[in-house]
Amino acid sequence: MNEPRSHQPDSIRRHPRGLLAGLAALAAASALATSAAPASASTYVFTPVADARVNAASPDTNYGSGKAAVVDGSPLNRDYLRFDVVGLQGTVTSATLSLYALADGGGVDVRTVADDSWSERRITFDNAPPVGPVAASSEALVAGSRATIDAAALVPGDGVISMALTTASTVARKVGTREVSAQTPQLIVTTSAPDDPVIAAAGDIACDPDSSLFNGGAGTTSACRQMATSNLMVGRGLAAVLPLGDLQYEDATASAFSASYDPSWGRLAALSHPVPGDKEYRQTGAYTYFDYWNGPGIASGPAGERGEGYYSYDLGSWHVIALNSRCDQIGGCGQGSPEESWLAADLAAHPASCILAYMHHPLFTSSGRDPENPQLKPLWQDLYAAHADVVLAGGDHAYERFARQDPDRNPDPVAGIREIVAGTGGAGHPGSKVRTRPNSGVRNATTFGVVELTLRPGSYDWRFVPESRGTFADAGSDSCTAPTSDGEPPARPAAPVAGNVTAHRVDLTWPATTDNDGVALYTVLRDGTEIGTTAGSSLATAFSDAGAQPGRTYSYSLVAQDAVGNRSQESPPTVVTTPNR
Repeated sequence: MNEPRSHQPDSIRRHPRGLLAGLAALAAASALATSAAPASASTYVFTPVADARVNAASPDTNYGSGKAAVVDGSPLNRDYLRFDVVGLQGTVTSATLSLYALADGGGVDVRTVADDSWSERRITFDNAPPVGPVAASSEALVAGSRATIDAAALVPGDGVISMALTTASTVARKVGTREVSAQTPQLIVTTSAPDDPVIAAAGDIACDPDSSLFNGGAGTTSACRQMATSNLMVGRGLAAVLPLGDLQYEDATASAFSASYDPSWGRLAALSHPVPGDKEYRQTGAYTYFDYWNGPGIASGPAGERGEGYYSYDLGSWHVIALNSRCDQIGGCGQGSPEESWLAADLAAHPASCILAYMHHPLFTSSGRDPENPQLKPLWQDLYAAHADVVLAGGDHAYERFARQDPDRNPDPVAGIREIVAGTGGAGHPGSKVRTRPNSGVRNATTFGVVELTLRPGSYDWRFVPESRGTFADAGSDSCTAPTSDGEPPARPAAPVAGNVTAHRVDLTWPATTDNDGVALYTVLRDGTEIGTTAGSSLATAFSDAGAQPGRTYSYSLVAQDAVGNRSQESPPTVVTTPNR
């Protein structure tokens, strides 16, 4: 059996990165947890997303690719830095700018820059934004070591932070740039004890840039809404973003990632813990996906081991498991397969009171496009045996929330797993064919957005956050350690419809009714007496009364019940008279 392998823990934060700029360097310079910080604090390390010097002696020359930043008073040289500070949890208590000195010299000043729209590859002395007053200064530079500057005044919280390094001295100062990973500037931010982690997730995300609906990345009302959904998460102080597979349509090429995913959801790459879907494997071995997340050719990183794509980590008091549901690409998902063996070992090694797992394909969905993925059941059985609480999935381009249930669809309000499907990241909507499945609490197939979860010790809250054009919403809370608490009965069912009436049989059908946490069974009444139920994995909106007698008049009605036993009002009756023979 494979030994469990955990991904980065909650205290470790990764830096922003793009597909084309410094993937390998940024992977090597991932944000580090600090052992010196007290247990109540979190420390984050960010590297620049852009840095470039400007030179008054060559006012129209760009130096954005330089491996050394020269800061001088005469001729005037400034160095501009920009950081994307995302994912901070708690209140900022300190911020330190760390610079790698390339030569001995005096200190440098750091100044505020209000305009953060400058481009690393286009900035020159003539077009550079103006700088503000000196915010702080460093000690003298010592070649081969790092100098620090108190930058707390520049970092109020999440956001884009621009600054400039200057000096009044006519003796040049030289520091490293992001072009050399070991010499890159660092912005080290410490926060107070964080609040309960908040995460956001969705799958089926970025539209093909060659699509006629791409519209420069803005999309239309019904497709290519990846920018709108990513806007819901930028600057929100999230602890993590979970991209649920099918990240880039249609074939997950490097150029498509660069043009569509990277400018939208890629802005949250530092917070992202992805899983692959179908589109990723349109490139052999999902190599473009692993190149994007781990770095070109790098075996292991934020997407897990290349060729596996499953891993685990902790967020607060929760254990979180990323699974690869493309079973055919990784040796299967059956009992004894590499992934199932790893999952069983990982769960045994991390006996948390709250467990969340996520993957691209759902086991349960009401979509007619992708009704079930039974090959995933062994993974669900491991999760169910370990008392996992929530499974998130994409795959179906809709939002759907199920009540707690076992891997065979039977309602289980005590130890069942709640599945939430969120294939709503922006690519498009599904077809209209739907068969409402057992324990489905709510479904929406017309709104793009993300599902947001607050992971509390022993419980969690969920809510669906629609993009700016949407109005659909869903929210609720549940416990990890106690049975579902639910006092709301299902809606009153509609009257059943009789068909195929014979002397000895009456077939009944009815539209599915709704419940805040999913209908578990329907009870069929004949003349006020129960004659049968449709329940559990066989839940259906149809029933055949094979006990009818010739020449009789019957009154049929329905009562719906949820998993915890709340019963609806009885439906209106349907009166049926059987023929004499």
